[in-house]
Amino acid sequence: MTLRKRLFWLFAPLLLLALGFAYLLSQSLILSRFDRQDAALLDAEAKRLQALLDHNLKRNLDLVLSYAKWDDTYDFMRGQHPDYVRRNMDPEALQQINFDFMLLLDEQDRVQAEQWMPPDLPDMITLGSERPRDYRSLRDAIVEQIRRLHQPGREDLRGQIVVVQGVPLVLAMGGISNNQDSLPSLGTLVAGHFIDGERSELLQSQVNGSLRLLPPDVDHDGWRALPTLGTANLNRIEISPRRVLDENRQQLDLLFRNSLGEPQLLMELTRERRLYQEGRKAISIFLAEATGVGLIAWVLIYLGLEFGIMRRVSRMHRDISAIGPDSNHQRIRDSGNDELGSLSQEVNRMLERLEQSETRDREILDAIQDGYFELDHDGHITAINRALCGMLGYSEEELLGNSFEALMEQEDLERAVDQLTRAHQTGDNVRFVAPLQRRDGSRGHYETRFSIIHDGQNTFAGYRGIMRDISDQVAYQNRLLDMAYTDPLTGLHNRKAFTEQLPLALEKTRRSGDQLALIYLDLDRFKEVNDRFGHDIGDLLLQGIAERLRGAMRQPDQVYRLGGDEFTLIVAGGNAEVAQRVALRLLATLKQPMQIEQQVIDFVTPSIGIALYPEHADDAESLVKAADSAMYEAKRERGRACLYRPQRLSSSRQSG
Repeated sequence: MTLRKRLFWLFAPLLLLALGFAYLLSQSLILSRFDRQDAALLDAEAKRLQALLDHNLKRNLDLVLSYAKWDDTYDFMRGQHPDYVRRNMDPEALQQINFDFMLLLDEQDRVQAEQWMPPDLPDMITLGSERPRDYRSLRDAIVEQIRRLHQPGREDLRGQIVVVQGVPLVLAMGGISNNQDSLPSLGTLVAGHFIDGERSELLQSQVNGSLRLLPPDVDHDGWRALPTLGTANLNRIEISPRRVLDENRQQLDLLFRNSLGEPQLLMELTRERRLYQEGRKAISIFLAEATGVGLIAWVLIYLGLEFGIMRRVSRMHRDISAIGPDSNHQRIRDSGNDELGSLSQEVNRMLERLEQSETRDREILDAIQDGYFELDHDGHITAINRALCGMLGYSEEELLGNSFEALMEQEDLERAVDQLTRAHQTGDNVRFVAPLQRRDGSRGHYETRFSIIHDGQNTFAGYRGIMRDISDQVAYQNRLLDMAYTDPLTGLHNRKAFTEQLPLALEKTRRSGDQLALIYLDLDRFKEVNDRFGHDIGDLLLQGIAERLRGAMRQPDQVYRLGGDEFTLIVAGGNAEVAQRVALRLLATLKQPMQIEQQVIDFVTPSIGIALYPEHADDAESLVKAADSAMYEAKRERGRACLYRPQRLSSSRQSG
């Protein structure tokens, strides 16, 4: 972004701060007040809904009591007026008083008379997954629920909303007595109606908001109980905390419990946040007007900056842009006596110090013995010193601008990328050792330590590294490693190498599903050579045996001397036939007389034991024991090869 734009946008934070402060102030003072008023209206609407339900229950109870506290009803329960049901509980009468059913229960809660006029099953509202199978099952479930809710000694005013088989309904109950309510109760009269679609819509029309009936399957923590408005309603009603759905809607729930305290249904009441919306509109108009005033002031400030400062700054910018790596001693020409002039002088002095620093850094880097380099984000070389060129044999022009990938093999390159990525992510210095390609085609081993380069804004800018040639050290370590795994007398691999490489060979064979043969070889009568001719001749004989073994094997690196006159051979992919052919070739080779100095030795013969994987053993230790056992079986007659047999060692003299 140019300085002109920066100065132009300088006023933006102040304008945004003022508008933001006004917005927050309006939110905290005005909108919060409107929101509280909306919450109060929602709470009042919930209480009004409670009052509506209480009023309906009171009306139902009055109707129920008009039947229950009636001499005809009392006489019917005493066995008189057999036509009571026909005259007083016919469907037309129930429909006129808005009841879907009426039941007369005696003191033992047995049904003495009943009348049902329920709506069609599809018209009933059901909550949750439960549905009534038919009218009969629904009727039996309602009667059972009435018996559960009936409390002896409370046959007077009682009404509540319950849910049976997922169907919400309103019950009203009263004790049966005479007109003066002076005689003892003979039972209970129960009437009610289902909350079907039509009644639900009627209730919705009386509420200032959206109303939904739901099953009570929510967490009720933090809910508060609404105070009871009268004695008609036995439901305990709990109200949830208000929920703000979005900028336009708010919501709360009313939980209805029956007289036993069991949750029955949930009424979800949703209402618009009308006052909040009107407040937002008023605040939007105010902020729009304030923004317009701020923009006008913004333009006036920009014009002042343009004609008072920016033209001079533009000239300084052109002078600074013209300064590059090849423009030594070029300076800014502004010489004013104000702040911009002082800035120009400081920039000129900084350029002088920078030129001196770059010259000094270059001299230091060229004087050190270790190689130094820098890489950009993409791994291209951007800076090197003289020592690095000498290590690799390349000129500065051949390295600068090229990627370091050209100096490495693919396997080493992947490790290098991983190390650079780790350095970038953690910020730690990392150490990396790998061979690099020299200009003459040879490969040398180098140790490199990477670190991260950050620019003046502390932003990642690339990598720098110090490189040291460790080729001689790596070669020395390799020689030590070879000595640890090589028999010094014969030059073959030793027992340590065999112990480590046999399990690896078995694992490789297991993965490939192939076979492997292990050959154990022991020299018969070797002790006589040491006793008759001395240990020097014995050592020379062992060296000659080792040379013949190397010559007889396609892979001489799989021949091992375990110590003394014992040797072992690993034959990869060797089945019984292949192993026996190898053993015959070894017998034929090693039985030939050997002349050492002035002595001809023709009495030393080999005994060979063979074990197969996985036929004879499935691990290294067992395979070694099997081959060793076969070798001792071969030594009984000397100069032969014996294949291991699990039950008995089968031996046959082998001939070349």
